Amino acid sequence: MKFISNWKQYFDINSMRFKLALCLLCSIYLLIIFKVALSRFTITDAIPQIKPINTEVLKKFGPFTTRVHAGMFIKNFPVFDIIKNTFMVDSVIWFTYQPDEVMQETIDRFSIDNGRIIIKSPPDIKITKDSVFVKYNVLFELKTDLTFYRFPFEDHRIPILVSNDFVTPNEMYYMVDQTSFQALPNISIAGWRLQDMNVDAGFLVLDLDKDDTTKKNSSPKALFLINFAKAGIRKALIIFIPLFSAAFLSLFSFLMNIANIVGKFSLAISAVTALLGYRFVIEQMMPQVGYFTTTDLIYLLLLIFSFFIFLAQLLLTRKFMTTGQIDQPKAIQRLELISSIIFIIMALLLVSTTTYILLT
Repeated sequence: MKFISNWKQYFDINSMRFKLALCLLCSIYLLIIFKVALSRFTITDAIPQIKPINTEVLKKFGPFTTRVHAGMFIKNFPVFDIIKNTFMVDSVIWFTYQPDEVMQETIDRFSIDNGRIIIKSPPDIKITKDSVFVKYNVLFELKTDLTFYRFPFEDHRIPILVSNDFVTPNEMYYMVDQTSFQALPNISIAGWRLQDMNVDAGFLVLDLDKDDTTKKNSSPKALFLINFAKAGIRKALIIFIPLFSAAFLSLFSFLMNIANIVGKFSLAISAVTALLGYRFVIEQMMPQVGYFTTTDLIYLLLLIFSFFIFLAQLLLTRKFMTTGQIDQPKAIQRLELISSIIFIIMALLLVSTTTYILLT
């Protein structure tokens, strides 16, 4: 009988123990979901589209096109600002070619698409029996088309496109392989980890006049891709701990006695005002984009969640004042039951919608 009595005490939805236990379970579940979301490696950044060099393309180019082996070595990132989408890369760019097929002046006229070369050293040329190896110390600034739909749970891809706009693929094309792209193993970027590196090569054709097919501009491209994975949870904690603290503050208003009208109402409205005020803090940490990110969706969810709890508490306290605690005790019990049911529904809605936003 004592066990049954304790069982009823713990599973009485009107009891303080049941509500505290449900809040604790929701907190643990949300921590697990956030851990899963942070551990997932997902990239939505676009890859520059270039036409590949294959056997059929080489036949169209003819026998006089020249192959140039291109490569890059990353030494450091003096500037790495994901939020402002600004990067500065300290690198070594090198080429290997046949001296009787292409001139050094042509090799020297490479550029960085979507970027600006700040410093380029004079060419360091080494001649062997079969080829010429030339390298440049290059410091360049880069801007890319990053997507932030899952901020701050997203990973990113940084594309570096080396181009030579002074020749056509019929005259020269770049060749790359996986060993052509390397980086210092001890590169350290706060909050990010270098995941992997990939390469590709081809050419890009621009239609200068859609009505005139003869007006086309094509140039060889060497594509170097760097994938970065999020390495820290600091930003996620700074953003979401205050948000969910405010949301749970509104849930805690259901833990108070139904007769505590002032306390329940004050706690519910405090959560709404805290969320509204913290929005200005979040805005300083978010990228300036024109679409909704994961942070925006969770913020709107928690704001609507807290506002509904505020309305529920407003209606419940108003009903309690009109019912009267002494004259109608059964009506008061019904109000407590309704309050507990609303608490359970809102808690389940919080964890389910948060799960959907983070894991889809």
